[in-house]
Amino acid sequence: MSLSYFRCDWAHESAEEPVSIFYEVDDEGRVLRLIDVFRDGSRERDAVANYVGREHELPGVDSLSEDDFHDSVEALLDDEDVIEGEDRLSLTPVEASVFEAAWRLDA
Repeated sequence: MSLSYFRCDWAHESAEEPVSIFYEVDDEGRVLRLIDVFRDGSRERDAVANYVGREHELPGVDSLSEDDFHDSVEALLDDEDVIEGEDRLSLTPVEASVFEAAWRLDA
């Protein structure tokens, strides 16, 4: 199984929503781990592995995303920013080391 890593930057005004989201995605489009980074620098991490015995609580089948990640972000993967009202989203592939540093909270 090969893994890919992405950083989604989300420009918006809400303090309750993350400004960056890091994703670990397998070749089937399942999100295995994710990190929400908030404006104040705080982070929330989640992993499919946290749901052992509670798989029914996952949004998707063996995934933290309800839909196939690649299908969900198709426009962003085509290097297009998505603008919805005042919000702007962009997606950038990152190295595994960048994801792991964010996961360890030292990035």
